[in-house]
Amino acid sequence: MSGDPPGPQGDRLTGNLHSFTSDPLGFLTDCAREYGDVVNISSHNVLLGDPGDIERMLVDREGVFAKTTAETRQRTRKRGFPRAMMNSEGADWRHKRTRVSPAFTRALVAGAADLAHQEASELADRWPTGEPLDPAPAVARLALRTVTKLMFGSAMSDEDVAAVSRLVREIMDVSLSPITLPDWVPAPRAVRMRRALRDVDRVIAGVAGRSHAADPSAAPVLRALLDGDPAPSQEELRDELATLVLSGFETTKNAVLWCCEQLARHPAVADRVAAEATAAETTAAEGAGAGRLAALPFTDAVVRETMRLYPPAWLTSRETIEEVEFGGYRIAPGTTVTVSQWVTHRDPRWHADPAGFRPERWLGGAGQPPRGAYFPFGLGPRACIGAAVAGTEVTVVVAELCRRFRFELDDPAAVRPRPALSLQPSGLGLRLRARQVADAAG
Repeated sequence: MSGDPPGPQGDRLTGNLHSFTSDPLGFLTDCAREYGDVVNISSHNVLLGDPGDIERMLVDREGVFAKTTAETRQRTRKRGFPRAMMNSEGADWRHKRTRVSPAFTRALVAGAADLAHQEASELADRWPTGEPLDPAPAVARLALRTVTKLMFGSAMSDEDVAAVSRLVREIMDVSLSPITLPDWVPAPRAVRMRRALRDVDRVIAGVAGRSHAADPSAAPVLRALLDGDPAPSQEELRDELATLVLSGFETTKNAVLWCCEQLARHPAVADRVAAEATAAETTAAEGAGAGRLAALPFTDAVVRETMRLYPPAWLTSRETIEEVEFGGYRIAPGTTVTVSQWVTHRDPRWHADPAGFRPERWLGGAGQPPRGAYFPFGLGPRACIGAAVAGTEVTVVVAELCRRFRFELDDPAAVRPRPALSLQPSGLGLRLRARQVADAAG
C-alpha cells in the first residue's frame, strides 16, 4: 500500500490542534472509528488501533521505537525528573530497570494488600456519612501513605502529602495546556511548578533520610536503589523516588475514585463486592497479604472493568527511530506513533457492549480480548513496573470501602473524565451510607 494513512485534514494553519485540545478523547475516538486502524492525526503523528500493531509497537520493537528522545529530555529537563528510569532509554534504561526490578516481588504485593487494607479501614473510620463529600483528598492521602510506606518503610505526613498533591496538580494542569512556554518565562504556572518541585525535593529527601537505615525488607525499593552498582547520585535517587511515588500515587488514587463512581452507578454490583469483601474479612487473618487478594476475585474483576473504561493512562506514544510498516503504510523515522487505551478499550470489535460496565467479562471463559486490546498499565518491557502492586492496592481498598459504605453520586451528570497525563474524574462528589454487616453479607 502506498501513500500516507488517511486522517482528518483539520484547519489549514493549525491542523487538528483545536479538535484534539478541545476534546482529545472524542477526537481520537472519532479518528479511529472513521479512518481505521492507522490514522494520520498530524503531519508527524500516527494513531494505531489494531491490537496486533499495538502489541508490536509496545512489546516487540526495541531498537525501532524510542519512548523519549534526546530532544524531549532536553526540553523537559527542568520541569520533570530526567534521570529517572521512566525517562531513560537504551542501556541506561535497562540498567535502571534491572536495578530496581528485584524489589517488586510477591512479598511486596502481599505487603501492599495488608497496608492498603489498614489505610482503607482507617479512612472508613474517619469518613462522614449522609453529607456531600469530595473523596479525592482523602483517597490521595491514602494512596500516598500506602506507596511511601510500602516502598520506603516510612509513611508521609499530612504536610508532605499536601506538597506532593500540589505538584501533581501542577503537572496535570501543564499537561492540559496546548502551549508550552520556555523555562525562562516567569509565567505564574511556571513559578508554581518550580516551587512545587522544590517542596517535593524536600519531601523526598526527608523520606529517603528516614528510611536510609531501615531494614531492607521494610524499605525494599529504596534499598534496591541505594545498593545498586554503581550507587545512584543524589539527583538520580531523587528523580527515581519522585517518579515512583508520583506514578504509584496517581494511578491508585484515580482507579479507586473511578471504582467508587462506577459502584455508585451500579448498586447491585456494589452489593456483590460488599458481600465478597465481608466474606473475605471474616476469614482473613491479620497480615493475610496475597491471600486477601485471592479472596476477592469479583472485586478484582470490577477493578479491571473500571480500568477498561477509565484507564490510568489514556494515551501512550513512541517515536520511530527507523522506518516501520503498519497496516501496509510505511511510517517514516521521526514520526510519533500513538496508541490510546481509551479508544482501544472501547472498541466493539474487541469488547462486547464496550460502553457497558460488565465485570463478569474478566471472570474467565471464552471471549477474552487480544493482548493488545487491553493494556491499562502498558505492555512489554516498559510496562508499569508496579502494575501488580497498584492493582492489589486498588482492589483491597475498594473492597474495604464498599464493605463499609454504599456510594451515592451527589450529581451524576457532573462527573467527567479529565484527560491530563492520567485520566482523572472531574466533578466527582459522593454521599456515603453506612452498611450493616448483615446487609453486605446477604
